Amino acid sequence: MPGYLRQIIIYAVVILLQVILNNYVNLGPMIYICLVPLLIVYLPLDQKPYVSLIIAFGLGLLIDILADGVLGLNAGAATLVALVYRPIFYPVFQKNNYSKKYIPPIRESNIWHHVLYMTIILAIYFLFYIAFDGLAVSTLLSSLLRYLLNIAVNLALVIIVDLTLFNKS
Repeated sequence: MPGYLRQIIIYAVVILLQVILNNYVNLGPMIYICLVPLLIVYLPLDQKPYVSLIIAFGLGLLIDILADGVLGLNAGAATLVALVYRPIFYPVFQKNNYSKKYIPPIRESNIWHHVLYMTIILAIYFLFYIAFDGLAVSTLLSSLLRYLLNIAVNLALVIIVDLTLFNKS
């Protein structure tokens, strides 16, 4: 199977998983499960930045529509992640991975590089998401708790999905 076809199938599976999780798994009002940042970091590192921004915006908007979210909230957060995923990649991963077209699999680099990278990406994603979702109507402490819980829960889920779907040979 060609690489791009496999990538499209994986993206479709992750989007379907995202919609199922949004519609059938309720962890309370404090936690929002989101796999969109994982899809964005697996966009090619060598493609034009505006293409990444358009794809990220489209993925976020698709999730907003399919999961009955606030229209534009995931799209905005995903676009922000698409803006920064490439510059964050280079300091986190080793120099021998700089020439790669995609983020290296966990078995090639190190799980801690992936954990650090995804923690930074999720922190950026949820900073935007929580700031625009209701920071003004909740206290700063509850927003901070929501922010940290979302990063922790989504990091665990993203690493599991990353290991099962994206890191197959």
